[in-house]
Amino acid sequence: MPFPWAAASFGLGVIGAIGNKRAADKQAKYQNQATLRQFEYDTILTDNQNEKLDADYAYAYEGYEINKRNQEELARLTDEKNLRRYNYDLQIRNAQQKAQEKAFAKSERLYHSQLGYNQQAAEHARQRSVIKQQEINQKAAFDNEDSVVKSIKAQGELAALSQSGRSSTKALVTLNAERGRSEAKLAESLVSARRDFALTLKEISRDQYGADLAAFANRMLKPGQLPMPIEPIATPIPELQAPKEIEEHDYLPDPVMGAKAAGGSWLQVASGVAAGIPNKWLE
Repeated sequence: MPFPWAAASFGLGVIGAIGNKRAADKQAKYQNQATLRQFEYDTILTDNQNEKLDADYAYAYEGYEINKRNQEELARLTDEKNLRRYNYDLQIRNAQQKAQEKAFAKSERLYHSQLGYNQQAAEHARQRSVIKQQEINQKAAFDNEDSVVKSIKAQGELAALSQSGRSSTKALVTLNAERGRSEAKLAESLVSARRDFALTLKEISRDQYGADLAAFANRMLKPGQLPMPIEPIATPIPELQAPKEIEEHDYLPDPVMGAKAAGGSWLQVASGVAAGIPNKWLE
């Protein structure tokens, strides 16, 4: 009878269909597990990449802030150094200016004092020369007066001799000649003394002029104003560009989990079972 064989065939078909479904379910399970693991991996990788992007931006911005502070601090220290140097140079300049002005004031005092001394010395020398010339003139006047007195006395004596009958003509001529020579000698002495007096006055004036020239040569020139040191300017701070801010499109998109694999369906099992039923059973 064909029925046992048909039943066996039907049973085998049912078993095969169920086995296929189990195999498909198992394959789908493994595939879905793999898809889930891949999704989890992609999620972790995406999160890590996005976190790294945030960390890199934070690190870059911190570096920007540090660099900016360093530039500002460097500019501040440079300005402070330049200001100290300027103040030091200004103190040196002012000290030099003051020293030159003091030296000039001292030179002026010495110069005018020297001129005053030269004037006094020249005036004193002139006074001595005048006094000397006055003494010479006075002595000449006394000598001339003595000579006149002697001549008058001699003439009187000769007149007395003439009245007594003695010859006095020759003696009178001799007396007059002697008086003339004495007067001429005295006049020449006065002329020579006055010539020496004039030369002495010229020499005094010349010596005073020479002493004044020497004082002027040692006179210090009036100092001008020393140049002021250049005032420092603020150190320019370079402009730094901050890191570009992270925008939404810079982040990696969230991963999409793949489609879930389906296992074997009972419809397929039913189809397999139906396929195993003999046609005779369906008639």
